[in-house]
Amino acid sequence: MSQDTLKLQPEVEAEASLSLEARFKSLEAQVLQLQSALNQARPLFQNSPGASFLLNRQGRVLDVNMRGADLLRSTREVLTGRSLLPLLAPGSQGTLTALLARVAEGRGQQAGEIQLQRPDGGVLELAVELAAHEGSGESVLLHLTLTDVTAFKLAHRALWSTQQAQELELQEMIVRLRQLYEEFENVVLVSGREMKSLITRAENFMVLSQRHPETPGHLDHVEEALQQTRNLLESLKDYMQIRFLRTRLRSVSLAQVLHEVLKDVHDQISDREVWITNDALPTLNGDSQVLKIIMREYLSNALKFTRTRPQIRIHVVVQEDATEYRIGMEDNGIGFSMRQKKKAFELFGRLHSSSLYEGTGLGLAVVRRLCERFGGRAWGEGKVNQGATFWFAWPKTPEQQ
Repeated sequence: MSQDTLKLQPEVEAEASLSLEARFKSLEAQVLQLQSALNQARPLFQNSPGASFLLNRQGRVLDVNMRGADLLRSTREVLTGRSLLPLLAPGSQGTLTALLARVAEGRGQQAGEIQLQRPDGGVLELAVELAAHEGSGESVLLHLTLTDVTAFKLAHRALWSTQQAQELELQEMIVRLRQLYEEFENVVLVSGREMKSLITRAENFMVLSQRHPETPGHLDHVEEALQQTRNLLESLKDYMQIRFLRTRLRSVSLAQVLHEVLKDVHDQISDREVWITNDALPTLNGDSQVLKIIMREYLSNALKFTRTRPQIRIHVVVQEDATEYRIGMEDNGIGFSMRQKKKAFELFGRLHSSSLYEGTGLGLAVVRRLCERFGGRAWGEGKVNQGATFWFAWPKTPEQQ
């Protein structure tokens, strides 16, 4: 070894000694800094508003705050070092184990629900949030937050039970209403047949009575009343059949519907000067039977109340917007006062005396009900002695009710 080398060795050793001392002081400073951070973090952890636990990847409690200990009705001293898994209901142990494994594998924050079995036999429903605290692999520390959702779960079950009971009750009510409808329909039809039989007997008696020379003249009024009663029964029968009419949606040409209705009323206009015109009629998404009933009722209504006019003019008006078509039957008849517009569409609603204009007051009520079944509406506009227009609005996208 050279003399120069011997001179350098003490200097190298001195330099190494200073380097180790500096490193030691640096590590000591880091430890103190970590200890200070831990001292600051521990009160935050202990006093946090949520039930918090510090676990290892096997689910053993390394630390727990006051809220967590209270939730489990235990103490920090008792829980530290124990596994949480035996405290859980059997079905929840696998859930927590799976959540711990996912977080430990670096799959991010996990959430779920577990049940905790208390020593007093009670069960807590808990929402779980689990995230990695620090470290990795076998040394990873996991931060667990538990939220008691027992009251929410009980309320949810109670609400679900109530909803199920209400749905069952609703179904029973629907069945009962259907039975009542069928019973009502049957009663009306049977009663109608019986009343028609009685009316027929009364009419036969009237025919025999009129052959007798001493028959009182006022029996003519009785005969008229019997005929009105027969007409009313026929109208009620038609109304009941329409109420339970089976319908289906399809494309319906309103021009074709009007053509068929005009053929139906041909006898009413054959000996009268009648001009019937129309705007371009659309194709509707609807039921052909329903639209035919509506158009026939409106046209018959117009023909009835134009009877006193020497020349009858009826025009079918069409209006349209983004959501619906509005179809109006405009006439030059006797009209009506707008103060009575609601009455026209009521059951047995009449705008004019039955002694002057026949009818039972059911036709427009049928129209209103049919329109409402498809989300539409019906109404009338008029002026006394200046004609009337009866409208119905039909949605472009109807929904059967």
